[in-house]
Amino acid sequence: MHLPTLFLLLFWLSGYSTAGYPMTGPGAARGRERGSLTVQCRYEPGWENYNKWWCRGVEWSSCSILIVTTGSEQEVKKDRVSIRDRHKNHTFTVTMEELRRDDADTYWCGIERSGTDLGVQVKVTIDPGYSTAMNPTAGPGASNLIASPGALSSGELGSVTMQCRQNPEWETYRKWWCPGANWSSCRILVVIPGSEQQVKEYRVSFRAGQEDHMFNMTMVELRRAHPDTCWHGIKRNGTDLGVQVKLTLDPGDSV
Repeated sequence: MHLPTLFLLLFWLSGYSTAGYPMTGPGAARGRERGSLTVQCRYEPGWENYNKWWCRGVEWSSCSILIVTTGSEQEVKKDRVSIRDRHKNHTFTVTMEELRRDDADTYWCGIERSGTDLGVQVKVTIDPGYSTAMNPTAGPGASNLIASPGALSSGELGSVTMQCRQNPEWETYRKWWCPGANWSSCRILVVIPGSEQQVKEYRVSFRAGQEDHMFNMTMVELRRAHPDTCWHGIKRNGTDLGVQVKLTLDPGDSV
């Protein structure tokens, strides 16, 4: 895969494709260690049935392709990476899960074609893992009992996974997810029992893992109207425990 020198220079300077080029990308994405991130790249009509790919490496000519679509809308998963094409929206989405610090690198969204493939660069940054210090706002009594990422970001119609860590003593307690700016008035939408059972509602899946003392919440098909603040919580007698997570949608990825 080789790009003309002019296009390659412009990709490095801007992170986006040039005017008239048939692909665009976010330029940069970030996630948190042990969490996930989603990258959405857009293409012009006419490229729907071409294979799309995700490639790692600073140099376009020598990057390593990690995953490729089948030319359809079927999701493809390999190791910790998945890719899915949405022909109607002219976008394809790459999700990286269980992020590690060494996942930070330069990646490329690409389209396979005869001759020179199409591609745009995405710089991926991985932030350190969770700690209670990252939560500027927490519900009553939550300090040192629950930890969350504090803030996450994604593109519209993408997905995001939030992980909260709990003290071992809370493993069998029910967990909940509640969107809304205020702890006292947010509306609880999803509750899971005190087990490792997974619950899916409202485009949200919620699961607790007792062995690793984590409980995870994944939201899919994110929309601009979604509240930018939500809470992870543990139900108990008296006042529940809870920590706040701020969610930012990148307008550059909207449909």
